Amino acid sequence: MNLVLWAAAVVALLGVLVFVHELGHFLAAKVFGVKVLRFSLGFGPKLLGVTAGATDYRLSLVPLGGYVRLLGEDPDELVAQIDRDRTLFAKPLWQRYAIVVAGPLFNLLLPIGIYFVHYIGQRTLLPPTIGTVLSGLPAANAGIVPGDRVETVDGHAIRYWEQLEETIAASPDKTLRFGIRRGLEAEERDVLPLRLERSGTFRLHETAGWIGVSPRFQLPEVGIADPASPAAQAGLRTFDFITAVNGSAITHWAEFERAVARASASPLRISYLRGSHSALPFAHVEVQEPGSAVVIPQAVFEPSGRRRFETGLLSSELFVYSVEPGSPADRIGIRHGDQLLALDGQTLIHWDILRQRLAADPDRTFQIAWMPPGGTRREASFKQEIRSHLDAYRQEEQRLVFGATNRFAWKTDQPVPIRNRLFYALGHSLSRTGQIVVAMSQGFVEIVRGQVPFSSLGGPIMIGYVAGVAAEQGLAQYLWLMALLSINIGLLNFLPIPILDGGLLMFFTIELLKGRPPSARARQIASYVGLVVVVLLMTFALKNDVVRFLLNR
Repeated sequence: MNLVLWAAAVVALLGVLVFVHELGHFLAAKVFGVKVLRFSLGFGPKLLGVTAGATDYRLSLVPLGGYVRLLGEDPDELVAQIDRDRTLFAKPLWQRYAIVVAGPLFNLLLPIGIYFVHYIGQRTLLPPTIGTVLSGLPAANAGIVPGDRVETVDGHAIRYWEQLEETIAASPDKTLRFGIRRGLEAEERDVLPLRLERSGTFRLHETAGWIGVSPRFQLPEVGIADPASPAAQAGLRTFDFITAVNGSAITHWAEFERAVARASASPLRISYLRGSHSALPFAHVEVQEPGSAVVIPQAVFEPSGRRRFETGLLSSELFVYSVEPGSPADRIGIRHGDQLLALDGQTLIHWDILRQRLAADPDRTFQIAWMPPGGTRREASFKQEIRSHLDAYRQEEQRLVFGATNRFAWKTDQPVPIRNRLFYALGHSLSRTGQIVVAMSQGFVEIVRGQVPFSSLGGPIMIGYVAGVAAEQGLAQYLWLMALLSINIGLLNFLPIPILDGGLLMFFTIELLKGRPPSARARQIASYVGLVVVVLLMTFALKNDVVRFLLNR
């Protein structure tokens, strides 16, 4: 732990956030001709400063905030006749609103600037090329296949994958007309997105459309379920990586499926790579050894009399690559190389479907079916575990544990240059800030409703810790933290609590409704109540800090 770095990170973080907030009040006051008596970074005794014009600019001893002192903040304050027109309460109500709102507003403008710098640095994005299509879901039912490129949705041009994803997410249960490019041909397909309940920004619940596609092309890694199949007899194993079929290079699974279909009953000369032993005794490094095999398809007759040819070559998608010791999957006997078949009697078609169904009902007991290599179908019941751990910022995180994972190897189409990067960066910085504002606002409501425990609150120790950790992780992470805290400060100051900006806005609103400001006695009582509320919140936060950082070490 570099204490010098951490101390500098905390001071710089608080300094910037406080300066930006108070600068908003200061500039708005200057614009409307209100006399600014003092601009202070920090509270308490003055360390250093300078007086320019009528304003005392100072750096104070306690760096946990700051303030701008305006002439006539108290309507009962005695003011010299010459300065009467320069007091806060001499200004029209809308100007007073603007001066008070400017502080938290500047805290919301800062992250827009930070995100703008981030997004303006991006030069490319993924194109809207379909990589994976899940069978039985809307995209597959509409006839969309891997390699299709979406050019329009309902007549609107689509250039990037994120545009396609956002359009689909915003349209649950609404039919969309896709204009797609398949090779040299242009086609149109009607797709009806399903309604999907999922975890969104800050893990808050949201509803989105979903059609079962991904920009990721599954790489040609095979799974072998039947040791008597032609593929197994030819020497192929689960997790072998196919590189060529009959001399033609293979780059993804859809190409491999087409190559197998073209071969029909003809032998398949397959080149592959197989993971071998670790070359280093102190690290796991998988060495890929090349190999080749000839697979002779086996004729199988269906009850209808139709003949088809089987190779035993399956996608490795639903084959288990690793099992966490002591997990529910481990306890019921699932092992490396097993093929997952069904969940609650429904055939599994993709690992993402398994993951979504497990996440959607964390308290439920599930029935899962699987097949060991060369074995018989097995079934067992299990219930996911909820495990907690502390992240890098010592925040408690909970994760659902099933315990079995696959190895989904993939690639995407080549990224394309971003057009009009300036407008792209501006739009995304505004959108990102808006999403976080909405998510944090919902979080505040959940805390008030008791849905989020008070233990989630953090105080000065937590701010210092996360600032130090973010600084160690690099400038980008530090700036992202600054943006989040700036939004947090901006929203907190809008709360209608006296001694916060929201308290002044509340007083102004009362004045607007009653035609006169609240009495001095009413303001004094409200200020005491606000002070008690803030002290209680800070006490809770500090208690949480002590438990989180000092007792749980």
